[in-house]
Amino acid sequence: MDIRHLRYFVKVVELSNITAAAEALFIAQPSLSQHMSNLESELGVSLLERSVHGTRATTMGELLYRHAKTILRQFDDAHSAIRRESEAPSGRVAIGFPTSTSRIVAAPLLACLKERYPLIELELVEASSGDLVAQVGQDRLALAVTMNARTDARLRIEPVLEEELFAVLAPAQRIPRTLSVKALAALPLLLPTHPNSVRVATERLFNERHLTFKLVAETSAVEILILAVERGLGATVLPMAAFALAQHHGRVRGVPIAERPLVRELSLSLSVSAARSPAVQCVREMLLRVIEDEVAQGRWQGVRLLNAAEPPREKPARRAVPKPRSGEDRPARSAPRRPAG
Repeated sequence: MDIRHLRYFVKVVELSNITAAAEALFIAQPSLSQHMSNLESELGVSLLERSVHGTRATTMGELLYRHAKTILRQFDDAHSAIRRESEAPSGRVAIGFPTSTSRIVAAPLLACLKERYPLIELELVEASSGDLVAQVGQDRLALAVTMNARTDARLRIEPVLEEELFAVLAPAQRIPRTLSVKALAALPLLLPTHPNSVRVATERLFNERHLTFKLVAETSAVEILILAVERGLGATVLPMAAFALAQHHGRVRGVPIAERPLVRELSLSLSVSAARSPAVQCVREMLLRVIEDEVAQGRWQGVRLLNAAEPPREKPARRAVPKPRSGEDRPARSAPRRPAG
């Protein structure tokens, strides 16, 4: 017994005639009669009384008719609700960002969702990548932008882009075109607190070169790092998204790290269960569009998209100092591919 059989049965009872019901359902009368016989055989009861005057429901038929009407109404309601939700999705969607990423995509995402999907209520959460992964895995967040994500059965991970990390210096200093790893290690450093992906990548690079470094301070607050660098208390390492606005206003300057650029991979991590929600899918698609637009418009520099929507390039990008928005004469650059090994 399925929805089609119930619809056939209801139509027969309501029209009290199999021939009329067959015409209304646009099927052959013998076929409809066979469906009714199969339904009676499956349930093991007689549902219809047939006579020259027509067809009417038996006592068991009346019982099935009442239940069938309820079932069909619920089925139609569910179908309508799904159709409405797909056309105008609604609900609350919790999404997480690392601080650096939220600075560049959170506001555009809110603006696009307000215009395209006004019934979706967005909850924005800032945290470290490790905390965001845990919250998605526990279904506290529907999705999150995460760094160097690892395979997890609770998550669906979609690589989005590679992001280069830059040495960030005070503008009063004599700014080199690039900074060697050894020169970076010799500076007093203010770094993000463990287990931040920037901190892990920076220390790994120093360890590979057997270099020691002087840690002045550590903090998970990006703005504190920028303020400290601006005041000449040391240098830091950050992605372009974290310091682009400060560089635009002349507060700090980003310098590419020579020899072996630091690169981290940004992925979109979705809760396996939440990913089925139409509202979550709409937020996901809109976020990817916003990211692609920010990169295409040059507002997010030092990155390389990993999906098919990446804008075509006429020739490979060259290493250069990232260009501040204030119009400095040094060209902007995109992150190089991750070195092999």
